[in-house]
This record gives sequence, structure tokens and C-alpha cells, in this order.
Amino acid sequence: MSDSDSSPSVLISGGGPSGILSAILFADLGVNATVIEKAKEPDQWSTKSYTMVISEKGQSSLERGNCLELARELALPRKFVYFVDGNSGAKKGMPKKSPGLGFSRPLLVECLEKVASKSRNITIQRGAGVSKVITNVDTGDVEVHLDNDTVLSASHVVGADGKWSKVRASYPSLSSQGNIERCRSFGIHMMAKLPEDWANDGTYVIRPSPECKFYIIASPIHTGELSISMVCYHETVERYPFLAPPEDDMDSTKYGKGGWEDEYSALPQNESDSSDEGTLAQNLADLFEKEIPAFTDAIGKESFKTARVNRCVSWLHMEADDVTYTAENGRVTLIGDAAHAVTPSMGEGCNTAMESAVKLVDEVKTTMKENETLECTKEILSKAFVNYGKSRPGEVIPIQEKSAATSNTMR
Repeated sequence: MSDSDSSPSVLISGGGPSGILSAILFADLGVNATVIEKAKEPDQWSTKSYTMVISEKGQSSLERGNCLELARELALPRKFVYFVDGNSGAKKGMPKKSPGLGFSRPLLVECLEKVASKSRNITIQRGAGVSKVITNVDTGDVEVHLDNDTVLSASHVVGADGKWSKVRASYPSLSSQGNIERCRSFGIHMMAKLPEDWANDGTYVIRPSPECKFYIIASPIHTGELSISMVCYHETVERYPFLAPPEDDMDSTKYGKGGWEDEYSALPQNESDSSDEGTLAQNLADLFEKEIPAFTDAIGKESFKTARVNRCVSWLHMEADDVTYTAENGRVTLIGDAAHAVTPSMGEGCNTAMESAVKLVDEVKTTMKENETLECTKEILSKAFVNYGKSRPGEVIPIQEKSAATSNTMR
């Protein structure tokens, strides 16, 4: 064994699925990992209506972290896609070739944290987020500044802190490679009680007439509720101006503050608790009653009071010739949305993020093998981070571009 100076420690900024999964995988290598998450509780940084389907890719990643068995116990199966006639209420189910696992985001975090809690090599620290990251030029180690004025030190940092990553912003060599780009589509989220005659083993698609310029995706979640996403485009707003999303001129540093300032749960511009004429809730109720009356009857009019208009979807468009997700010194790297944020149109965000956690640690194992050692040192970790940073973009950038193209095309 080498002395402690060569033993690495990893600080992971972001307690989402990819961040916690990477901590589990590092711990399996004997590397101490600390996860920093600004939210005090898992359900504070995501609306409960935010749902996802874990595909074969995501399930394979969970299996690598010994999380799949628990995930299957907690998740709802996604075996079918149900097409619902919004006028008559008739449903037609089509089996999925590869069944998925349905999660709310907080539930998936809870699942991963249960597995992480069993490891002595993992610490999850909540209540303060990363504000900036600085490399110590003398030691090469990384100083991580939190927004409560605490400073932590680690040999390596993994940025898993989302699209507006503070880790990425701290390193010009990473932040200068790309820009956040907006697409033509946006969503309106609502919650309803799952109708009694609806199964909870699939995703529901409800389409009005083509002239309406929108469609509905509804997903059962573990609480017995139905997560409803109304997918809209610029053409939708031309027909129904009251659905216009919030403007995109907000300072990006304000994202994640909660309420309307958070792009994932933006409040409607005409928010009101009442059902008076002219409110978002009443306008939506009138629209749905006219165009998809059977679906309106199924979910009930109270559901419209939960409606939230989100900002236009966006993604991280990497425009550099030779994209890398790792800083020059190999001490800082990015995974998940911090590296390759995608639009939600293809459902690849969480699955690809968790896969990146696996790819990163696989690169560490490969580097250890190439160096004929069973010990993960700082040098090994830095080499692996650099190799991952160069190889991973070629795998995920095509997914990002395809997803963005789909979000820009009205379906």
C-alpha cells in the first residue's frame, strides 16, 4: 500500500441519480466519496410530477451499482403504451418490447440513497450546494466552496450538478465549449388522482385533433397519482395565447431557487387559486372539455388547479471541435446534465446520466488494469478522468442532437 498522500478522495457535486450512483461505484473501488447536495430533503429539488422511465440502459447502470433489485421493488412497471381517445375514452394498449421502470425522481434518489447508506466509504452531505471550485496550484488538490461559506478539499471532483453546473462554470476550459440552447417546445404539468379504470403499468398518450397543436403524456406514479404533461410548441401558443411559457430572459444564476424561478416548476404567469374566468386553470378546463372531454371527465376539474407552465426545454450544445468533459489537470470531470444535458423528448436524460457514471468508473478500472495495479491512486484517477472526458462526448452528443431535433419538431 502507498502512503495516504497518494490515496484519492472524490467530492461529487449533486445528489441526483448520477451523482449518488457514481459515489456507490467509487466506493466499490475503495475510494472515499462525498456527495454534496443543496436540498435538505430529496423531494425539495424536484416537483413530484417529474417522472421518468428507466430503460434497459438505465437498468444496466443500476445493476452495476447493485441497485436494480431494490429499484424493481419500488418502481411501477412500464409494460405498455396506452393510446387514449380523448373524446370517447377508449384505450388501446401496445406492449413495449423492452419494459421499463417508472419512477418519480425523488423516489429514484431515495432508492439509490438506501444502497449508498450501507457503504462506509460514502458520505451524503445535504443543505448546502457548491458555489465554485478552485484547483490548488501547489498540491493539485481541489478546493470546493459551498454556498454556506464552507470550504472542502478533495483530490478529485465530479460535477453532477445539472445543466447550470457550478463545477463546469468554474473551469473556462469546460464552460467555453458550449452553450445552453432553447427549443420550440415546452410542457405544462398537472397532477390528478389515477382514474379507477386505468392500469398503473404503462404510459398513456392522449391526442386531440391535429389542429390543436398539442398532445398529452400521462404517467402513473407510486403515490397513486397521475403525472400529466401537456406537450406544447410555438404553434400551440399561436392558437392558445394563454399557454405562453415564461420568458427566457432570466439570469441563469437564478435557476434552482424554487417557484417560478426554477425552470422545472415555473409558476403560471396568471397564477390564481380561484377558478375565475381568465385563470390558467379555467382556461385549461375549457380547452380540455372542448377537445378531449372524456379525458377531462377521467381526471376531474380540480386537477387543472395544479397546472404549472414550464419554460421552453433546453439542452447543452457543445460546439468545440474536440469536446472533453474533464479539466486539463484531470482532477475535475463532469457527468449527467452537467456534461450533456438533453431535452426530455426521448426520455434519455436520466438513463444517459447514470450510464456516464458507469463509464467514468469503468475508465478507472481500465486504467488500473493498464497500470497493472489493484490500487486506485490519485494519478490513476486523473488519467482515467482525462480518458473518460475525451471518449464520452462522442457517445452522447448524437443523442443530444437527435433529442433536440425532436423537441423542435411538432408531432
